[in-house]
Amino acid sequence: MLDVREPDLFGEWNGTVYGVRDGLVLAGWTMPGKDGHSEDDPVWSVHDITTGALRASMTCDLRLPTKLFAKREYPVVTSAGGRYLAAGPVAFDLNEERGVCLATDGDRKTIALTSIRDDGTAYGVVDSEAGTDGSPLIAQVDLTTSAGRAEVLDVGVEAPLYIDLTGQGLFLRRDENENVRVSLRQES
Repeated sequence: MLDVREPDLFGEWNGTVYGVRDGLVLAGWTMPGKDGHSEDDPVWSVHDITTGALRASMTCDLRLPTKLFAKREYPVVTSAGGRYLAAGPVAFDLNEERGVCLATDGDRKTIALTSIRDDGTAYGVVDSEAGTDGSPLIAQVDLTTSAGRAEVLDVGVEAPLYIDLTGQGLFLRRDENENVRVSLRQES
């Protein structure tokens, strides 16, 4: 007899579409282990949304949401020209078809990327670190290197939320009255 059951959409999954941005799909999954749970880092991949073609993949220790409608820990960000895509510590150079994992590796703390320039310079927040004034520590990361060479910037430096093709950065912050302040700054 054929066993036809509806899929359990609200149960746990071993993979997910993490996010969609600019015609690209970021997906992640784990391979089942002995007890049904993987002991290896998740596999992350970027696919073209119209063809499904694989653009790049790698493994990286970013926790996968296990529920279909679970909140994503990081937003998906891309460079203005579309060469780079990232979600927190998972980053890809799609022209080179390779990934850069910025998760804790023993020598470095996790860096969650917030924006990427078209030249591969990315900006992000160093996980669990705060400056002497309580503000987050910002790192500048070079995604053109296979390891994503990172440099922590001075305390108080802000990271842009978006950088356009001309190098103009979009910044959001709150003023002393807690009003949102939006500013655009041209690269100097």
